Amino acid sequence: MRDLEKYIENKKIDYNKLLKYGFKKNNNVYTYLENICNNKFKIVVNLSEEKMYSKLIDLVSDEEYILVDILDSTGEFVGSVRDEYEQKIKEIINSCTISNIFKNSQTKMVIEYVKNKYDDELEFLWEKYDNNAILRNKKNNKWYAIILTISENKLGIDSREKVEIIDLRFQKNNAESVINNKNIFPGYHMNKKSWITIKLDNTLPIDEIYDYIDNSYNLSFGEKNKESELSTKVFNYLTTIPRGKVVTYKQVAEYLGNAGLSRVVGNILHKNPDENKYPCYKVLNSQGKLSEAFVFGGKNKQKEKLERDGIKVENNRVDLKKYQWKQNCTN
Repeated sequence: MRDLEKYIENKKIDYNKLLKYGFKKNNNVYTYLENICNNKFKIVVNLSEEKMYSKLIDLVSDEEYILVDILDSTGEFVGSVRDEYEQKIKEIINSCTISNIFKNSQTKMVIEYVKNKYDDELEFLWEKYDNNAILRNKKNNKWYAIILTISENKLGIDSREKVEIIDLRFQKNNAESVINNKNIFPGYHMNKKSWITIKLDNTLPIDEIYDYIDNSYNLSFGEKNKESELSTKVFNYLTTIPRGKVVTYKQVAEYLGNAGLSRVVGNILHKNPDENKYPCYKVLNSQGKLSEAFVFGGKNKQKEKLERDGIKVENNRVDLKKYQWKQNCTN
């Protein structure tokens, strides 16, 4: 009899997968039977919360074939039986378990999120680094996330404490707009112009992390096309804002379907090709403040344009309760 605990280390049994694989359930014990080695032996696998084991039955004698678990047993026949038996156990474990390497609650929430939304599961590509995994866009085979366990000093923090992180794609050359070196960092072991790293340590709200994941997934289809698509949506949205009303960067980002793109929206507005056609002066921050860097003449020019629309500006700030456009923003 072989104890299977070592095979389950850093893994969690998915009992639904057991049933799909062919296990039968009886009193909370899941049992799998299959003949191997040209029907000369039968493998028996029993899994329960109390005990996990397998054994091999010699179908000629109907007794357990213990030689496969005695390392000193040698010979071509024993070796071939042992290899097929071992291969089958590993296949069962790989097919019926999910990774339990990552321990932080946010990491587990991220794994569940991508499974539910994109039907993607972690891929462990590096045998020597079993605490590193990727998430891949099945439609084009491109990575959009990497989850790792590293020491904080790898992020420039004066600490050797282990932390779980996720690497994500971000708009090229705009990563600095979201990096704060507290919970969002330059891409770890990735191109720092187009990747960011987020600490999964509960310091950044999980909904914001989901937004960054969605953004990365979308970018995996091709950043140039995606940025062009976003720019078109932003500029078209500006033309729908009524006279005498304003919106926030976050509001525009939510219209795009991703609240995490607020800074990206700001970068797009700085490339406004036509100030008269696309009224970017109507976009303010979440406090209603005017922008020092308003692309067409700074905050004074922005103030002038807002007041021309009948919007009152006091101390370089607009009262959002009074002037914010409350349209339901959807894609």
